This record gives sequence, C-alpha cells and structure tokens, in this order.
Amino acid sequence: MLQFRMIKSLFLAMGLFLIASAAHVSAQEVNPQQRFDDANNLYRQSKFTEAAASYQQLIDAGYSQRELFLNAGNAWYKAGKTGMAVYSYEKALQLSPADPAIKHNLALANQKVTGYTGELPLVFFQQWWLKLQHMHSSNGWAIGAVLFLWLLIAGIIVNFLIPGYRNKYLTGANYLLGVLFMLYLLMSVDTYMIANNHNNGIVLTDTIKVKSAPDDTSKDLFELHEGMKVKILDATKEYCKVELTDGKNGWIICAGIKSL
Repeated sequence: MLQFRMIKSLFLAMGLFLIASAAHVSAQEVNPQQRFDDANNLYRQSKFTEAAASYQQLIDAGYSQRELFLNAGNAWYKAGKTGMAVYSYEKALQLSPADPAIKHNLALANQKVTGYTGELPLVFFQQWWLKLQHMHSSNGWAIGAVLFLWLLIAGIIVNFLIPGYRNKYLTGANYLLGVLFMLYLLMSVDTYMIANNHNNGIVLTDTIKVKSAPDDTSKDLFELHEGMKVKILDATKEYCKVELTDGKNGWIICAGIKSL
C-alpha cells in the first residue's frame, strides 16, 4: 500500500512539473502582433538590422501581410541590404500590386542596384489584363466561378423544364452566366498559377559570375549584382539558368538568388 502511494505521488509530481513547464513556455511565447510591434519599435530606435531580422522571423514563420513585407523592406534598405530590400518590396507588391508606396520604395531600392535594367513597359491590353487579375484573389475568382455555375445550372433547368418560364430574356441571361462562369474559371486558374509561380528571383550576393554552362570551369559571361531581378529558366542541383529583362542569360549558383 505504501509503495502504491509513493508511485502515485511520483506520477502526480511529474504531472505538476509538466504543467508548470508548459505554462512557462507558453508565457515566454510572444504573439505575432507583439513581435511585429517590437520590430517596429526597433526600427524607430534606428536599430535597422535587428528590426529587419525580427520582421524576417515572422516571414519565415509563414506570415504574409503587405505591411510586414513593406516594413521588412524598409528595414533592410536602411540596414544597407539592398538584395533583401528589393526582395521584400517585390513580395509586398505581389500582395498589393497598385500600392504607390511600395512602388516608390522599390524604385528607390532599385536605384542602388548596380547594372539595374528596368522591366519593359506593358502595352495597354497587358495593363488592362493585370488590373483585371487583381480584382480578386485566386480564391475569389474560384468562388465566383462556382456561384455562376450554379446560377447557370438553375437557369438552364428553369428554361428547359418549366415551359412557362421559357423566353428569350432567360436564354440571354443563361448565355451571360455562361460567359461569366468561363471568365471567372479562367481568371481563377490564371491567378493561381501566378501566385504559385516561383520563376523569378532576386540576387542576394554582392557579385556573382554568370557562366556559359552549369560548371565551375565554364566561361564567365558577365556579372550580376545584389538586388538584380532575374527570371529562372532552368536548374540543376547547384546551378540555375537565369535571364535578364534585356534577354541576356547564363548559369549562376542557385544559392546566390532567392526565389520570389
């Protein structure tokens, strides 16, 4: 009986210890908003490197907000890390493509990029299509496609199975619903592909040699500098084939770039 009580007491003590440990760990954890506010305070104190690192910890943890990437870009810019600044602004621009503050700050960061070549201007229909893409997220377009599909099915049922409702106006409405369904379906696929497209990257090393082939002994073609945006065309285990906006391309070490 005494031995049973000792074992019971031991298990009870262990349980209390685990609960206390869990409570201690929980108390030490800081919620994301508090961590974001702390990073903002570091930035206001001109501790830009520390602030940038704090913002980046939130980003690496999976948080993805426009303000987070914008503030991270500002901190990296002030800390003299042009590559990470450009990367952060580009990520912010993906979330808010028409934001003038992000565009302005990205333009300032690009001015510090050696050899920067701006992207080719879009023609009018490309600008129109870009604006259309950003009317909704991929989920928004998909929800709209499902909604219009159900309305179309309901309209067809009413038009063909209920003779009293069969008329040219309902037929016309069904055609319109069909067009809207196809548009929303197309845009949902398009915006999803864009959101999951990782074919662009930012150079993070000071200077990197672009080679003619994915080999250390191949010929050096030209150099890329920190902050340059490249398109990733192909990749091996160690090398990535990249292309600039002016059409020049070659192979660089993949570790030297960060995919958007």
